[in-house]
Amino acid sequence: MQPSKVMVRLNILTLVLAYTMNTDYISYYFSPLVSMWFLIIYVTMFVGSQFNDRTLFVLGKIAISAGLFTCFMKEEWLLEGLFTFLRRGFGIHWSAREWNFRVTLDLWIVYVGMLAAIAVIKIRDHRLTEHPHWPLVTKVAIIMSILSIVWFFAFELLQESKFTYNHWHPYMSWIPVLAFIVLRNASVILRSASSTAFAFIGRCSLETFIIQYHLWLAGDTKGVLLVIPGSSWRPINFIFSTIMFVFVSDQMAHATTTITSWICGSPPKASLPLPAMTSDTATSSLSNRRDTEISQPNEEAIPLVTPNSQKDAQQDSSLALDPVTPVRSRRWVDRLAENSAQPVRTPGFRIWTDENEGWGVKTKLLIVIGAMWAVNILWHY
Repeated sequence: MQPSKVMVRLNILTLVLAYTMNTDYISYYFSPLVSMWFLIIYVTMFVGSQFNDRTLFVLGKIAISAGLFTCFMKEEWLLEGLFTFLRRGFGIHWSAREWNFRVTLDLWIVYVGMLAAIAVIKIRDHRLTEHPHWPLVTKVAIIMSILSIVWFFAFELLQESKFTYNHWHPYMSWIPVLAFIVLRNASVILRSASSTAFAFIGRCSLETFIIQYHLWLAGDTKGVLLVIPGSSWRPINFIFSTIMFVFVSDQMAHATTTITSWICGSPPKASLPLPAMTSDTATSSLSNRRDTEISQPNEEAIPLVTPNSQKDAQQDSSLALDPVTPVRSRRWVDRLAENSAQPVRTPGFRIWTDENEGWGVKTKLLIVIGAMWAVNILWHY
C-alpha cells in the first residue's frame, strides 16, 4: 500500500502533463529520478529484510546494490537495450543519453544517505552521545563542516564552466549535504528553529518543480513568463507571476494528495486502544477497592473475612463484576449467532477489491497502466 501510494503521489502530475501537453516524461526529470531511487532503496532493504538487524548484512546489500547499479549505468548498451525494449513494446520514446546524464550526475549521493542513516541509528543504539568524548567529536565535526562548505563553494566557483564541474559532481555532491546536516544539528537552538515559509514550500516542492515549466518560466527555461506586458513592469511582473505560481503549486499539491488517497486509499485513523482487563486483574482491583473502603488513614486495617473466605470470595467475584469492565464469557449461542451473521468469504477476486466492495489499488493501477499503454501504442510521433 505505502510503496504504491508514494509512486502515485510522485508521478501522477507528471504523467498527466506528459499526455495532455504532449511532452516527454523524462523532461520532468525530478519525478522519474526520485521514483527510481525510491524503488532502488525499497528493493535493497526488502531483499533479506529478516536480517536487516545485522549491520554487516545491510552494509553488504548496499555495496552490492551500488556496484550493480553503477555497472548498469556505466555500460551504455544495457541502458540502450532497455530503452529499445520500452520503445518497441510500450511505445515509450525516451532518450537514453539524457537519462544517463541525469542519473550519473548524482550516482552515489543516495547510497551515502543510506550509510548516514545507518550511522545515526548505531549512534543512538550504542548511546555514543553519552560518551565523555562526544562533545569533542561534535566540535570537530562542526569545524570540519564549516571548512568543507567553504572549500566546496570555492572549488565550484573556480571551475572553468558548468560542464567541467559536472565531471566532479558525482564524487563530491555529498560533502555540502552532510556538512549542512551537521551544522543544522550543531546546537539546541539550531535544531529547534524552523522556517514556516520553507516548510510551506517543502510541502509543494514537487509541484513547483513540475509546474515551473508551464506557468513560471518561458523561452525554454531561459526567461520568466510575462503576465503584465511591458518591459518597465518587469519587477512587478516577477512578483505577481511568482505569487501566482506558488499559489497554483500549493493547490495542485492538495489536489494530487486527494487523488492519491482516492486511488490508494486513506490509512485508518489511529485510535488509542481501550484498556484490557482480565478476570485476575479485575478481581485484584475489586479487592483493592474494597480494602480501601474499609481502611482509614493512620488506622490499622482489620479484615472482615478470613484469608480462606476472602480467596473464595475473589473466585466468586470473577463471575459478577462491575458492569463497567465485564469479563464474563459470552454464551456459545451468542457466539454462534454472531459468527453466522458474517458470511465466509473466499479470496478469489477479493485481492482486486477493497473492503467496501470497490475497486482495489491493484485494479486501479492496472487500468491506468493499460490505458497509458494503449495511448502510447496509438500515439503518432
